[in-house]
Amino acid sequence: MAKNNWSREETIVAFNVYCKIPFKNSSKTHPTVIEYANIIRRSPSALNMKIGNLGRLDPELKKRGVTGLVNGSKLEEIIWDEFHGN
Repeated sequence: MAKNNWSREETIVAFNVYCKIPFKNSSKTHPTVIEYANIIRRSPSALNMKIGNLGRLDPELKKRGVTGLVNGSKLEEIIWDEFHGN
């Protein structure tokens, strides 16, 4: 399952999972994370980290003083801007 760069499609799937489960419940053992990780052929840990990266962009988390992971990609920002609120 080891891959390097995330594709646009994989990042959209990660965003979809981000929207499906509460951020605080996201983990590599969450059934939804496992299910979608298998679909995109990524490890649950990798998908959960991508969810954490997306969390850094969420203004609702910021309002509550919750931060996602500090490092992320430009692609995450593009996907966030395209789909957040849609």
